[in-house]
Amino acid sequence: MSEEPLLHGEFGAHPAAGGARYALSLTRTELHVQRLAPRPEAEPRAVLRLADVVGCHTLRSRAPALAAAAFFAVYAYPPRPRPRGPRPGPRGRQRAARTFRVDQAPRYEDNRRLADKWARAIKCLVLGVALSADAEAPAVLPRPRRLLLLLNPFGGRGRALQWCQSHVLPMMAEAGISFNLVQTERANHARELVTGISLAEWDGIVTLSGDGLLFEVVNGLMERRDWAAALRMPLGILPCGSGNALAGAVNFHAGLPPALGVELLQNCAVLLCHGALSPLDLVSVTTASGARCFSFLSVAWGFVSDVDIESEKYRHMGAARFTLGTAVRLAALHTYRGRLSYLPAPEPPPGPPPRRPVARSVTAPGPLPPPPAPLPRAVSDLGLCPEPEPEAPRSLPGTPEEPPPGDLEALAEAPGEAPWPGDAAGTPGDAPPPGDAPGGPVDDLLVPLGQPVPPSWVTLEGDFVLVLALYQTHLGAELLAAPRARFDEGVIHLCYVRAGVSRAALARLLLAMARGAPWGRGCPQLGRVPARAFRLEPLTPRGVLTVDGERVEYGPLQAQIHRGLARLLTGAHPRPPATP
Repeated sequence: MSEEPLLHGEFGAHPAAGGARYALSLTRTELHVQRLAPRPEAEPRAVLRLADVVGCHTLRSRAPALAAAAFFAVYAYPPRPRPRGPRPGPRGRQRAARTFRVDQAPRYEDNRRLADKWARAIKCLVLGVALSADAEAPAVLPRPRRLLLLLNPFGGRGRALQWCQSHVLPMMAEAGISFNLVQTERANHARELVTGISLAEWDGIVTLSGDGLLFEVVNGLMERRDWAAALRMPLGILPCGSGNALAGAVNFHAGLPPALGVELLQNCAVLLCHGALSPLDLVSVTTASGARCFSFLSVAWGFVSDVDIESEKYRHMGAARFTLGTAVRLAALHTYRGRLSYLPAPEPPPGPPPRRPVARSVTAPGPLPPPPAPLPRAVSDLGLCPEPEPEAPRSLPGTPEEPPPGDLEALAEAPGEAPWPGDAAGTPGDAPPPGDAPGGPVDDLLVPLGQPVPPSWVTLEGDFVLVLALYQTHLGAELLAAPRARFDEGVIHLCYVRAGVSRAALARLLLAMARGAPWGRGCPQLGRVPARAFRLEPLTPRGVLTVDGERVEYGPLQAQIHRGLARLLTGAHPRPPATP
């Protein structure tokens, strides 16, 4: 064990098969479990990384023989070992739940006190809350969150609801997260919903789909009169669609290996349960008609937007639609004449990209909410379901079996919890900051589209294969396009490929992104510049422009980045320090 233990103790097991007893040691990053008796050699030492733990709860048995004992259960989802050989087995994470019996004292209250100390310490470490030097949790902890889940039932080739029920909801229940699940019924349903809901009822809005559903949510919040306060609402994404670029960026910034499909979904669900927040840049995009939208991912013209829109006919293939669409577009490569102008941004310093997640803050005490109900919590096709009536504390069954996933008995007995979120930046209901107009922040770097760009801008004109303005690391879940990008750096990574590039060179560029390797070396037609704002003027009469993968009006457009305007649930906490 490389770290000094914060807590150490000896406990029984539940179920008590053969009277096994274990020594537990808790560090700031791991829980070590060593069998003591009988036959210590019968079970290897186990290590649960707290990065894989989603929850820990104090429990109580209904069995008379265990009336004096208290229990605490740890719920973790470690990655499956990747098998070697030509036929790899299933990927993703496997549930690893352990329940321990605290029975050293003759009175339940004393055993409960010790069980609660362990459970609260583990919760603090999972949530990024600082512990005291003697591993005591603060008197006030973040309360269980109330999340609004918006699910596109057509995402993931129609498997989004199935994936949510089998991989996400059990994990959230074990994390003590309360939620309502709403299935969207049509395009822009989520946009309309978040425009009118009471944000004070929620601690976060999470989309279960591709990037398009979060695009609806962001722009719905921007349409509110209280848009500035609404953007303080934490936003999360659980990838259940074909285009999962932002989820790929969340996975990357957490330091996890590249993942797709269910594996990426499980990774993002674990991170969501940890609840850490990062500021998120938004880019305001204005088209020729004066329409304005807000983007968190990219603006594309040419090859990338062509593939995005033309591959819609292959949506039933899931993420493979982009591979097929890329092959089709490479075979019939087009060029587009246009003018690209941009305001340069300072070059980022050399070295590895910094990662700066922001842990949530602890606020004033509030009433203790009831424990989450057994699954299913609330599934509604038409709208938000009401909160359940308060329930009496439930307890651990007396049978010698561990509670099954999603059937959490007695997730009670957690004193002194505080509301979440809450920070000095404001809460829903605040007035917009001075100087910002209704409908979003002022684009102070832009002039009207009909006027020439300022002299400090750089202008390029010619034939392009693609123009891509990207502000996240990933263009797709498997396409690492800007490894140095951060969620809140205030920089647009502007990439363009001029005419004259060969199909082979363009294919190599795309393959390099898929492997996460540096791309564009030795390709003279490729340009990459950091920018704070840009203007794109297509001079070809027909083409496709996309914002976050969604098609927008074709014609001149311009955009400006607004640093840290929103907040994103990224889940990757810095190591919490000890308090004196």
